[in-house]
Amino acid sequence: MTEKNNLINSLLYLFYLGFLVSVAGAFRAISSIAIGLILITGFLKNKTDTSSWFNNSLRNRYLAACSFFFLLQIIPLVYTSNLIESWKHVQVKSALLFIPLCFYSCSYINKARFHSLMTAYIYSLVVMLTWCLGAAFINYYFHHAPITVFFYHQLVSDLGHHAVQFSILIFAGIIYLLQIATKGRYLVNRTIHYLLTGYLTGGILLLSSKLVIIFLLAYQAYYLFILLQKNLNTRWAITAVAVTGILFSSVILFTQNPISRRFNDIIHGNIGIIQQPSFGPAYYFNGVQFRLLQWRFVKEIMQENKAWLWGVSPASAQPLLNQKYLSTHMYTGEPGSTDHGFLGYNTHNQFLEALLQTGIIGLICFMLICFEMIYMAVKQKSRVLSALVILLIAYSFSESVFETQYGLVLFIFLPLFFYFGQRDQADPIQLKVK
Repeated sequence: MTEKNNLINSLLYLFYLGFLVSVAGAFRAISSIAIGLILITGFLKNKTDTSSWFNNSLRNRYLAACSFFFLLQIIPLVYTSNLIESWKHVQVKSALLFIPLCFYSCSYINKARFHSLMTAYIYSLVVMLTWCLGAAFINYYFHHAPITVFFYHQLVSDLGHHAVQFSILIFAGIIYLLQIATKGRYLVNRTIHYLLTGYLTGGILLLSSKLVIIFLLAYQAYYLFILLQKNLNTRWAITAVAVTGILFSSVILFTQNPISRRFNDIIHGNIGIIQQPSFGPAYYFNGVQFRLLQWRFVKEIMQENKAWLWGVSPASAQPLLNQKYLSTHMYTGEPGSTDHGFLGYNTHNQFLEALLQTGIIGLICFMLICFEMIYMAVKQKSRVLSALVILLIAYSFSESVFETQYGLVLFIFLPLFFYFGQRDQADPIQLKVK
């Protein structure tokens, strides 16, 4: 029995490791396979440990909310006129069910395993960021590409990553590095630990996500405040790193460069323009204008289709948004080319997307998922988990996180991974349905 347990534990570690590395490198097929293997092995482990296939922790509010939201994606299969598109939504959102089951199916992740996996994850992020910088340098130096290849989406285009999502992945690594540094623990040694923290911080700045940069600066400032109140041997070293990072980031944000221009872009622009009945293909929308415009479009679609309770269905949401883009004469690309303009753009807000696709029922369900994430952070009393949860919820106001595989990985996997990783033992959690 002991040999069997050791084998299962080794397999679970290997599958979690493969998943984390594949997420860092945007190897989507491997990520999907790894989740399936973790889930199957997790049930086998629980059977070996408890003689039951089903762990008691499967009865909890968080998994119930995720499962119900997934059910809302399946129901339209019965009556939809676009079965193929509906099935695509079911496939993508199946992660809502499978990822939580990986954690609740058995008792595996604890502090020791979390630290080991996070170490490998951080090294994977460093390797992938270095790969992207190397590819950008080759394009810039040998192929005379513009300097913009070092920033935002262009920087991670070689991996097929989304710049903001990759920024959040790096943010998770940085807050973990800061957390263990306050406890006197380092990857290899103190110097390398701080160099890795600084290198990943520089990566976030280059990726130019306004939201993640703001959260990173706020988190560094908060940790600086906490450290100044503690009597730690490493206090001044960590303080120096935090102050240097804050000052360096501030200089970049308040000087003229591609990063600061992204911040300046959201400051300028007339918000009232979104009330116009039509716009014209040449009109430019900044990020704030476009997202506010989605509130107007979603309201109009819901009223026109009388779909407030159950929504217009996941398969119909995007076609109806495309009709709005066409009816208001927004830019829809060049005929005969791969440029489709705004066509295909979702609401860029998961709260709105849930409302549009599945109505008030779906919106409430998504809000329950958010509430349970907050509850986990409060229950755990973990600063890193709290920072991650707040960032992800804030991100869901600017992106439809459930519409892509890695959006779901960020929103579902990372909080659960950090939650279970704060536990001393891999014992079942007690979030029982009341």
